[in-house]
Formats: sequence, structure tokens, C-alpha cells
Amino acid sequence: MFSHRSLALYGGHEDEINCLIFSCDLEILLTGSINGFIRLWNTVFDQLTFKIHENAGVVRALAISNNDKYFASAASDTNIHLYETRTGRLLYILTGHTHSSDCLQFSKDSQLIASGGWDCRTILWNVITGEQVYDLQHHTSAVQSVSFHPNLNLMATGSHDNIVFLYNFDKPSPLTPIRFQGHFGNVRALAFSKLPYLASASWDKIIIIWHTELARIHARLFGHAGWIQAVTFRDDDEGSTLASVDDESVRVWDIFTGDCIHRLSIINDFSCCVRFLPGNRGLLVGGAIYELLAEQSTRPVERPRTKKIHERATGETILLPKQQSVLLRQASRVKSAKSSIIQSRPTTAQSILRKPLPVD
Repeated sequence: MFSHRSLALYGGHEDEINCLIFSCDLEILLTGSINGFIRLWNTVFDQLTFKIHENAGVVRALAISNNDKYFASAASDTNIHLYETRTGRLLYILTGHTHSSDCLQFSKDSQLIASGGWDCRTILWNVITGEQVYDLQHHTSAVQSVSFHPNLNLMATGSHDNIVFLYNFDKPSPLTPIRFQGHFGNVRALAFSKLPYLASASWDKIIIIWHTELARIHARLFGHAGWIQAVTFRDDDEGSTLASVDDESVRVWDIFTGDCIHRLSIINDFSCCVRFLPGNRGLLVGGAIYELLAEQSTRPVERPRTKKIHERATGETILLPKQQSVLLRQASRVKSAKSSIIQSRPTTAQSILRKPLPVD
């Protein structure tokens, strides 16, 4: 079971937020909107660090490197923009795609970034030089997901063609991938386990666990009622616990038994990302925190009460003093003048993102 915890709302965007991503330590938040604005927030001090307007159309995807030095954005203009996180300085405009990209991912060592586009291509770029390393053209439809292995030199891609490709860059022929076929819909999300498993989640409402060494299906997980948007493995266990989210619910699975061990109908409607908090302290779904409770607990999910916030003369929203929560529901079509902070009853979980979290 889950218990829903503190939420806050950061104002400033004047149009719908299309994507968001946190840094590994949760101290940086990036948001991108459909009017081309990117905002970088410091979640420790609840401050907007800077904002960028790319003049490139809708911000379709964001990624931040594991060392927090770089972040990247993909917009409707087909280019990838690579920035320095500390200053917001534009480092490179990466050109090569002929259509827009919907997914970005940095490698574990932060030396490469992969972009998947509607031109059916996955391009790997050198972060230091801005040059193309590989141009992978194995999919027959739009590339919708990309994931790097946390330890090994592996990368997976998923597509609207319902196929997953697994690339091993340690092999003599890294451009000859292993083809995984088993879905009946768009493969929207991918995640590697520390064990030799890869999870792929699809709009067919099924999660498939692939054995990457044997190149075969290990398990199929059923239960989602909507299109699955994101999956992640827990880093601080042996790699057998998986979380997944669709537009209606978040679920936690044991991939060995195939059992769904936790389920909750979510309040947060921004389900584009999910991750476990370190120390088994819960889940971050979009920007909402869900605390994992004991199985026998029947404590209901608490509906947060609202408080009004102050506004500067500029129209920017600011948080109430001593506000202890971080973020975030979807700020879809929320104007600064009508922003509010959503706050639940005081608990120790309110400071869960205030303290620096260990990076596994």
C-alpha cells in the first residue's frame, strides 16, 4: 500500500508542462513546456535558478547527466540542445535528426547522450565534443524510449514498431543488435536491472521482462488498465523490484514471482516518470511522493488541504515561509496568479527531499 505525502506547486510556466526530470540527488528539477520554455529549479532552496526560451517549439524531452554537469532538451525543431547545468550556457546544438525526438538519455558515465526520433533513428552523441558517435537505424517507426544499463555497456531502444533492440557496445559488431519481439503496441518505457533483465513497457498495457543474456522472455506482467508510461528498477536491492505507472495507477512488482506487491490509484496525473527513493522510502511519480506502507496497513490516502501563496509584483509565485515540501503535480495550464501550495498533514516524510539523498 501507499500513503500520499506532501506536494507543492512551483509557478512560473504560462502554458502546459510537457516534461520534467529530477537529478539523481533530487536537488535539481527541470521542467519543459509546450511554449518552448525550460526552467531549472533548486529544490533545496525552492528557487528558480534560471529559465531558457529555445524558440524551437514544444519541449518534447529532457535529460540530465548522472554527474549533474549537463542537461539536454529535444524540441519540435529536430535539434538536440546540450547545456551546462550550473550556468544554463548552451554548449552544443546537435543536428542530425530529420524529425523531432521524444526521448533522451545520458549514459551512466555521462560521456554519451542518446536521442530517439520520429525519423526512426537513435543517434548517440559525444557530450564533450558534440559529435555523432553512432547513427542507429534499425527501427521502422518512431523511437519512443531509450535506456542505458547502469553498469554494463548496454543500451536498449523501444519504438512504435513494437520492437525492442538491445545493443552491446563491447561486442566486435555493436551495430548488430538483438531483436526482442513480444509487444502489440508502442514500447514507451525501458529499464535495466542490475541482474541480467530488461523491462519493457508498452501501450498494450503489458510489461515484459527480458533475460538479456539468454535473449528470451523471462516474464510478462499483467494488470495495468492504461497505457504504461514509465518503469524503473529499485537500485538498492538485488534488482528484482520493479515499479510501473500508467495514467491511473502505480504498481510495484516482484519480477521473480510476477506478483504485484503494491498498487495505488494515483492522485498525480503527471505520470511520465517514476523512481524509487533511496532507502526504500517510497516512490516519486511525476513530482508526487508516495510512501510505501506495510502490507497490513489500512491507513487511507490523505487528500491534501490547500493554502494560498504570495505573489511578487512580477507575477512569479513564491512558496510560503517554512514550506517543507518540494514538488510537484503537473502544472498543466496553471497560471501564476492562481497557483497554490498543496500540503498534507505534518510528517517526517515532508522533509524527505530536503535532505541530500545518497546516490547509489
